[in-house]
Amino acid sequence: MADIRKRTGRKGTTYQVRYATTKTKSGYAYATFSTMKEARAFREDGSGREQQTRGNRAKTVANAVEEWLDICEKIGRDGREKVEPETLKEYRRRANVIKEYVWPKALNELEPADIVHFRNWLLANKSRDLSRRTLSSLHSVMIEMVHQGCIKSDPAAGITIKHGGRHEEDASEVEIPSDDEIRDIYAAADLMGRKNDYMEKCWARYRPMIYLAGFSGMRPSEYRGLAWPHVQRDHVTVRQRADKTGILGPVKSKAGKRTIYLPGLVTDMLFDWQERCPASSAQLAFPTEKGKPILLVNFRAGAWDPLMREAGLMQTTEENGRTIEVPRYTPYALRHYFASKLIESGRDLKFIQGMMGHSRIEITLNIYGHLLKDRDKKHKEAAERMARDLLGNRCGKGVA
Repeated sequence: MADIRKRTGRKGTTYQVRYATTKTKSGYAYATFSTMKEARAFREDGSGREQQTRGNRAKTVANAVEEWLDICEKIGRDGREKVEPETLKEYRRRANVIKEYVWPKALNELEPADIVHFRNWLLANKSRDLSRRTLSSLHSVMIEMVHQGCIKSDPAAGITIKHGGRHEEDASEVEIPSDDEIRDIYAAADLMGRKNDYMEKCWARYRPMIYLAGFSGMRPSEYRGLAWPHVQRDHVTVRQRADKTGILGPVKSKAGKRTIYLPGLVTDMLFDWQERCPASSAQLAFPTEKGKPILLVNFRAGAWDPLMREAGLMQTTEENGRTIEVPRYTPYALRHYFASKLIESGRDLKFIQGMMGHSRIEITLNIYGHLLKDRDKKHKEAAERMARDLLGNRCGKGVA
């Protein structure tokens, strides 16, 4: 229990609070105030004392960031799973940006205005996308420091970088293959396995992967991490993923856990492949010959890039002064195509969010909002056609 002692000397009267701490040999520390009111407030504010005794490890923003990274890697923040190595790399990238900024105050002195100044610095010196991600991570750092008792509240709360800058809408629109291009992709996948014995062996695996991707909208990490217990006769359940280095782990958010129904054509392919599938301790549906998850770089080099070349979907670009050919689309194009067909069929936004495994509906809007606008335009045109069919030359004129 802390106590207050009145001290009178040549400099006048002060009030000294003695409180317990583990930071000194005596087991006590002292804080001095000019008024009794301030001393009592300090004594009664248990969180203030806790901050003084425990918050030393996070006196600066840099200290807090390092502690946050350590928790993400070794424990998992706020009851979550430990983050995957590739995710941790991204967090470290953002952490370096946070530490690059010259913070004028200690962690426990930061106010919302200081976070706004940091946001302005980000926007002036970094890309908008990196700025948004970095500010989000700073918010996570502050929340963790609140949980650790190092600060009382999150000064970054409510301070964000909004989507939808003047030029951002066009830049954020994903490229979606046409129906004819998707047909070419599937035709190429069918053809690849008929070239020779070696290709037949490779494409016995890759062909059902390509069809599954296009008819499920699964992320590449999700179908590379798919396990046979999650494959049924008419659907798959998404429960885990393999990061780009092949490490298996749970999906990134609760929303990522979902059930996706498939046409018989695709499930037949999957079960035909199961009869030839290499053994895997993790019961993977698409393992390597050694039973491990396929690395993303190997999938792209061994399957996706040759598939794009066979389908005639390559384009030229300049790289280091040389003209090279690269695929027109990434593997995510099949996922985007699946989403576009959901939108085209008139599915509501909440259903699309669930099928795509997006944790927030804003993500769905940011990626596919331009397609929804096209759908609204088609609905308007359909309404105009209906009016013309029903009312003829009265259409467009006031009706009593």
